[in-house]
Amino acid sequence: MNITLHCTAALSRAGMFEDDAHQLRFAELVDCFNGYPFFSRGLCKCMYLSAMDDEHFLVMLEVLNAMALDRSRDTQFMSDQREELEDSWDTDDQIIVRLSDAWLNNQVYEVPFDRMTEGGAYIIRRGLEAADIINDIFDKALGQS
Repeated sequence: MNITLHCTAALSRAGMFEDDAHQLRFAELVDCFNGYPFFSRGLCKCMYLSAMDDEHFLVMLEVLNAMALDRSRDTQFMSDQREELEDSWDTDDQIIVRLSDAWLNNQVYEVPFDRMTEGGAYIIRRGLEAADIINDIFDKALGQS
């Protein structure tokens, strides 16, 4: 199964991309890194969030390139980066990254929407919608539907 095509098509059909650039950035990340051992459904969800704008896309691309060059087998490096940098981020970014970390570790995270700006809450809600679609794609790929 070509996970890039399936995820991108399903998210597009559901109207989950903010614009064409969001879709292209997401497809590029998934296409470039889906063959690496650290690629997972959780990482795919993180890729959706990071592809929303150029700034976060470039950060994700830099981290994934470092992981690929280091021959990482999991996403522990990403969790380590979060712990090092978290204090320098605003509340929205901290919450978004905590959700992403939960996805990477296949855990549940209760989002404190009451602490977020309207824009940050919007990003999280879109990410949660996209996560459900991505979960369905991965479940079908693994024969768990």
